[in-house]
Amino acid sequence: MTHDALRAIEILIGLSIAVGTLELLVVRRALADDGIWRWDTLAVELGGLRSLLAYGPFQTVLGVRLVAAVLLVAGVHGAVAPVLWLATLLVNVRFRGTFNGGSDLMAMVVLSGLVVAHLGAGSAVAVNLAIIYVAVQGVLSYFVAGVVKAVNPGWWRGTALAAFVSRPDVGAPRWVGAALGGPAGRAVSWGVIAFELAFPLAFTGVWAAVVLVAGALVFHVANVVVFGLNRFLLTWAATWPAIVYVAYGL
Repeated sequence: MTHDALRAIEILIGLSIAVGTLELLVVRRALADDGIWRWDTLAVELGGLRSLLAYGPFQTVLGVRLVAAVLLVAGVHGAVAPVLWLATLLVNVRFRGTFNGGSDLMAMVVLSGLVVAHLGAGSAVAVNLAIIYVAVQGVLSYFVAGVVKAVNPGWWRGTALAAFVSRPDVGAPRWVGAALGGPAGRAVSWGVIAFELAFPLAFTGVWAAVVLVAGALVFHVANVVVFGLNRFLLTWAATWPAIVYVAYGL
């Protein structure tokens, strides 16, 4: 079961990073010297990396990252995880943080776990520690998000969610903002808070983990439909096998 959990994590995070890399390659012209993400603007404090992360070399970094992600999905180990970790770190440095927010950060978390597992040369201790690390980080990500919402009165009133989906830059369909403007918005807000705060219960048993992971699937699919957050679905999905694995062991 340990091997199955690790392979599931590898496949899901590999797919997530491959998709994210392809997206960056599609919009690569925006990274050129005359683009909106040109390196001269972003590299003010990172002069030592100017030659590595300029437009041309950065496309090579993306190419290496894509190949490494595909190899990881295919089950190739060795140096693949460390190379993918380093390439992903460079992508984050290139954007002075992250390009896609929390999904890029969680990708680094999952890849860090895989690096430990792979450099451990298949050691049962290394693999188990890696999976536990990914599981704990996954559970905490939901729980902390719930705490942040729970201390915000706007979330209990439903106004915070309604205001967020109505922002032009979010790009949610208008009907969603209209639907969440009344009592439905408060009910959905309460449901999200309860779901996220309850996520540590995943470690109370395998069935609790399965139920909460199923809820997370619905949650992230809804975010894909409403907000187009496809990377969040794939990246957080990579934590779910770890969560179920740890719950099963407990």
